[in-house]
Parts: sequence; structure tokens; C-alpha cells
Amino acid sequence: MGSYGGDDGGVELTELTLAPPGERARRARRARKGVEAAAFVKVSMDGTPYLRKVDVAAYGDYLELLQELNAMFYCCSIGLMDGYGQWEHAVVYEDGDGDWMLVGDVPWEMFVCSCRRMRVMRACEARGLSANA
Repeated sequence: MGSYGGDDGGVELTELTLAPPGERARRARRARKGVEAAAFVKVSMDGTPYLRKVDVAAYGDYLELLQELNAMFYCCSIGLMDGYGQWEHAVVYEDGDGDWMLVGDVPWEMFVCSCRRMRVMRACEARGLSANA
């Protein structure tokens, strides 16, 4: 059988094992019960060279989603642009019509159905999108 990692000390494919799904996978399965399809969207953050994918249907509200985004991008300054917090980063999303809106401006269920992709941007750039700014 082949190996992974090259001829000089790679791992034999028979040695690879899969870990059992973690808490995030279990939470995603629970959230999808009764839901026909997962709602995976791509998330980008200004200044990072990579994208992440998130199943927004796996979360119960905006707070859970923001906590996951903070953990995903190793950040603690992502928050809602509600007019009260002084967050360094804000999250915007593209809806089905191609319009960019602030996360938190619509009810959660509507957000889950209409979100096509998300972008974490500097809060000062997102102020023009805010109804409260």
C-alpha cells in the first residue's frame, strides 16, 4: 500500500486513523435534524489569506456564530455592530439578492435562509452598512 508524506519517513496509509467526530460535528447533526440541507457558507476575514466554511444552520443564534468565528480566526474582537460595543471587527453577509448586510440586522431564521457568504471586516469599514451608525 502507498504512503503519505514521501519516501523518507512518511506515514503508511494503513497507519492513518480517523478520530471520532467532535462536539461541533455532534452539534451540527443535532441542528440539522428536521432540516433538509446544511447551510454551508464561505467566510473570509480581511488580512487572512484563507477562507473557512461554516454551517450556519448548526448554530442557534448570532452569539454562538460569533464565538465560533472568533475561535476559527484566533481572534477575540469580532462582534455585532449594534451601536453599543466597540468591536475591532464586524461581520457582514451577502444575501440572496447580492446585497451586503450586517450580521444581526435580520432575525436569525431569515439570516440562515438568506446567507450566501460572510466577510469579517474592520468595524470602521462596516459602519456605512449599519442602520444604527
